[in-house]
Amino acid sequence: MSKIIKIVLTGGPCAGKTTALQKIEKEFTEKGYKVFIIGESATELITAGARPFGTLSIPTYQFQKGILSYQLYKEAMYENFAMTLPESTKCLLVCDRGALDNKAYIDKEGFAKILEELSLKEIDLLTRYKMILHLVTAAKGAEEFYTLVNNEARSETKEEARELDQATLGCWMGHPNLHVIGNQQSFEEKMNEVTDTIHRGLGIPVPIQKQRKFLIDGASISQFLKSISITKKMRIEQTYTEEERGFRKMSDENASTYFEIQKKDTQDPKARIKMMRKMTEKEYLRATMPIDAQPLTKDRYSFVYHNQYFRLDIFRNMPLCLLEVEQTETQRQISLPPELRILDEVTENPDYRNFLLFQQINRAQKTYEKKKGQEE
Repeated sequence: MSKIIKIVLTGGPCAGKTTALQKIEKEFTEKGYKVFIIGESATELITAGARPFGTLSIPTYQFQKGILSYQLYKEAMYENFAMTLPESTKCLLVCDRGALDNKAYIDKEGFAKILEELSLKEIDLLTRYKMILHLVTAAKGAEEFYTLVNNEARSETKEEARELDQATLGCWMGHPNLHVIGNQQSFEEKMNEVTDTIHRGLGIPVPIQKQRKFLIDGASISQFLKSISITKKMRIEQTYTEEERGFRKMSDENASTYFEIQKKDTQDPKARIKMMRKMTEKEYLRATMPIDAQPLTKDRYSFVYHNQYFRLDIFRNMPLCLLEVEQTETQRQISLPPELRILDEVTENPDYRNFLLFQQINRAQKTYEKKKGQEE
């Protein structure tokens, strides 16, 4: 069976997705990948006459339910095609929008009802892709280039495009490999950043994680969270073996998903090789039950600030708050939210790695239990 990597290209109207898809197909075909482009489901349906607007329109709920069902059907079909190819084949499945994009076009209750009727969980739709690339609409930062002439299925004004861009980005908050590609550069540079980001993900078996990490004053967090419009909150529990083999449980308000994680150092202290494999709940329990330790538990708030993807971790079993930001360009100047009080940058301080924090809380727990036992 061939190796299959599935990514999503998303964003607001007139963001450059069509050009980016063509560039991706050309560049990665030349590099030996079999590239499948899975077309945008909404555009296909609208251009075929199934429209949620105008005369004889399809009700929004039925239209969005149909899009999601169609999207999942197409992805399964292309995955089946890919599995018929020789084992040595490297397959790249690029989705022009993914299974969560239509969440931006329906109210919260309607989307929850669709998931229930289709027996789906939002967290599973979120994590079914290896990478999410959000291209910011030209209506935000490159207004003079905003046009809809190349897509007859779209009719949004610039203001509507900006609103949809925000809403679409919110659908993917919490994905561990979300990249926001904005308009603070030329269009050519924007397209290069798309393929450069994919290159970094595919250049080695596991993406290299380039990130900076900051220690945050917890007193500044509450007001900050009220000030930002797009956040995704998730509860994360991490358990490790002595060999730094990690197991992660990620939960939102509806469901949980599970991963096995291994990280390795490189010569660059800001870059670590991260290997991540999705697990079933049974596999997770089988792996973690023999480990006599309490998990490292934190609430993670994911948000975007100045087209950079941040993760704010508030730890629940120790007094610690950390802010992480992943750069999409090594030379890009990082813009930190001024509302958050930065105490120190701890990027190169190994004491703030999750594995060592996990060991720290469990040493403290064992010391406490030993002392309590002696007192009794």
